[in-house]
Amino acid sequence: MNYVRFCVYQFILFSAIFVINIPLDKYIGKPFTSVDLLAICISIFFILIVYGVINKIYSRFENIRLRNKILISIPIVILSILFIGILEQLFV
Repeated sequence: MNYVRFCVYQFILFSAIFVINIPLDKYIGKPFTSVDLLAICISIFFILIVYGVINKIYSRFENIRLRNKILISIPIVILSILFIGILEQLFV
């Protein structure tokens, strides 16, 4: 059950990272302007919030070995990319 919970948390985490990156990515372009700076500040703010939540949530997964966490995270990242890609195709 601990591994399943870890998979779900990883999926939510990676999906949130990709969802935050998609709308803010179009504002960061080649001519660096104040809009780019604002988008970077907003994304850093969200990343700090997510990092704080991660530290609280992931403390219960200390009994899972690092090798297992890495092996579980790789397919979860791929699934998250596919999921966000499908959602992006549906709603764009």
